[in-house]
Amino acid sequence: MDRSTLITPNEQVSNDHAIAKIARETHNPIPIVKRIYDEEFVRLRSSARIVEYVALFATRHTREILKGRRQRRPVTSSYAHA
Repeated sequence: MDRSTLITPNEQVSNDHAIAKIARETHNPIPIVKRIYDEEFVRLRSSARIVEYVALFATRHTREILKGRRQRRPVTSSYAHA
């Protein structure tokens, strides 16, 4: 497994908070928001040089996808197929 796609416990807590907030704001169920967020997070993290901003962009992309303003991109990392 590629180390760049591993999520630390602190990141997971932060991601869970972001997912819950997006679900409230967009009136979508948490499992749907989580699936989209996790896919975006892994996709962005796998190619990120500066990982500190991945959660910010994953949050933004997830909101845009749920609001229909962004198309979902396939996850190309080997982590997504494990």
